[in-house]
Amino acid sequence: MSSLELPQALIDEMVAHSRDDLPNECCGVIGRAPSGALTLWRATNDEASPWRFNIPPQQVMHMDRAIDEGDWLVIYHSHVASEARPSPTDLRIARLHKGAAEWPYWVLVSLAQEPPSVRAWRIDEGDDPDSVSPTEIELVVTNGPAARRQLEMAEVDGRPRVLETTL
Repeated sequence: MSSLELPQALIDEMVAHSRDDLPNECCGVIGRAPSGALTLWRATNDEASPWRFNIPPQQVMHMDRAIDEGDWLVIYHSHVASEARPSPTDLRIARLHKGAAEWPYWVLVSLAQEPPSVRAWRIDEGDDPDSVSPTEIELVVTNGPAARRQLEMAEVDGRPRVLETTL
């Protein structure tokens, strides 16, 4: 079984983001710079739904530029009333994005119980060309530093823009 190491501060931030976005699912990304530094971006859930999430393409491009030569490490989102495991909808999203050099980790936060459950997953290509397969991995909590950012969409000069603030 592989593992994912994340600082407690980022786990706490994902739980806080999940609670802040109730009754809807939250979503975001954790990126790793070439130096190893981690940054969590709270993204906007374009769906504004308790059952699915979608990060606006402008925010995806913003994070991609910010991560630059680093790695997309984690895609995270919450489940407001179900367990912290990939849902059929999550697996359909993963299947649409098959073909990347390496899938990032998925972290799911479940608010179905107190305290919230936080679990890490790999979603890799399945046995046949049209499938993906989720595998739970160990989430190892560390005490490292990490940056936290909030992304929001705003209209500037009649065009959608991404605004980033430090949390």
